[in-house]
Amino acid sequence: MNGFLHYFLSALDPMSNLGFSRAFLKLMGSALPSWWFEVVLPVAFIILPAIFVWLTYLVRPAPERSPLGARTRQAGPLVSVVTAGRNEAATIGQCIRGALLCGYSNLEFIFVDDNSTDDSVAVAKRAALSVTRSRHDTERVRIFPSPRRNGKASSLNIGIRMARGEFIVIHDADSIIQYGAIQHWLTPFVDPQVGGVAANIRVDNSGVNLLTRLQEIEYAMKFSLAKFFQAKISVMDIISGMGGVFRTDIIRGLGGFDTGLGDDRDLSTMLLKQRFKLAFSNDAVVWTTVPETRFHLWRQRMRWRRNIIKIRVSKHRDMFILGRYGFANAIIALQLAARLLIPVTLLIGLCVAICEHGLEGAPEVVLTSYWIIVLLILIRILITREVASTPKLVNFPLIFLYPFYVLWLEVPNIYAEWSELFRIGAKHPYVPDHIWEEIPWW
Repeated sequence: MNGFLHYFLSALDPMSNLGFSRAFLKLMGSALPSWWFEVVLPVAFIILPAIFVWLTYLVRPAPERSPLGARTRQAGPLVSVVTAGRNEAATIGQCIRGALLCGYSNLEFIFVDDNSTDDSVAVAKRAALSVTRSRHDTERVRIFPSPRRNGKASSLNIGIRMARGEFIVIHDADSIIQYGAIQHWLTPFVDPQVGGVAANIRVDNSGVNLLTRLQEIEYAMKFSLAKFFQAKISVMDIISGMGGVFRTDIIRGLGGFDTGLGDDRDLSTMLLKQRFKLAFSNDAVVWTTVPETRFHLWRQRMRWRRNIIKIRVSKHRDMFILGRYGFANAIIALQLAARLLIPVTLLIGLCVAICEHGLEGAPEVVLTSYWIIVLLILIRILITREVASTPKLVNFPLIFLYPFYVLWLEVPNIYAEWSELFRIGAKHPYVPDHIWEEIPWW
């Protein structure tokens, strides 16, 4: 056991790192493929933007976390919160109560039930009654039970047509709006070029098991830190369906959601192609429930990854014509390509290193790569904790398991990518048959 620990921690030996620091300048000027694929590219794409945001936050924290002004605390514009779901009895009650009690009075809630087979409608009505104290308060809560299943995107479109607010909040039935979030959510709309604002998505059920704790770390880096710096340089590519607010006239002008595709990514892409900005509010916190089992997590990620290919590579492939939709969209297209290629470059780098050092050097190469990845994750987590106060400190030790979690998630992701590229099982049960037959074949 002691021998294994000594070998496992050998990459952290101070004398080895001292030699590495002396060779760093030579490595930067070298043409070693393993060095560039394993270290330089991941740092350039993942770590440098995070460090830039952190330094900006240290120098000018006020613009990033500015308190609400007196005008913001006054009665603001009418906001319509639109939620759609099927068989959401376990979470829709908290969702409605969270929205109605979020501290923003000029708000209406619209729930479109997608022909649930459970008591979602009854639970929603009881939740609304517990806050409004009136069965006839249609000014604040409207619930529409659909007579047939239409899919989430179609149900959201019904809610969008019924909305009366100047702004529309789209969020999932298993998400909860934190108190005070709406006021912060609306602040970026001072800029008339902003078409939508993403919320800071946090994990509500992170303490359930190891899988949910690892997802909290993932969400902290992807939904808090990544969107924080992406929005600052106008390269944010998606407003998550878990929490986003849009100008009503814009979302209606775009025709709402495509009924057969991943609703959030497709709508975000259409906004970008119309040259609208996507903003992010760090203090507009929305708590969401993440999958608690391997089956549900893999199914969710396969759906997400198939939608990326379906939307970006098929429907909106003209985004890859650099400069057609502006410089920022060209960067987003390159960012997507990098996201898909970075796992491949890491694999190529490891293969090249193994070829250089032989199979006997493979364990050392893998071990060194592991510690490099852990170091990069630690830097990002510390920055995320400083900027967004997430993840919880109790989950910090899981950083050492996180590389294995990411590698494990690549299994369904790669399977979904290739399945979508070759149109294997393109139809998804997320969309009903009669809707699927009506949509274009992207």
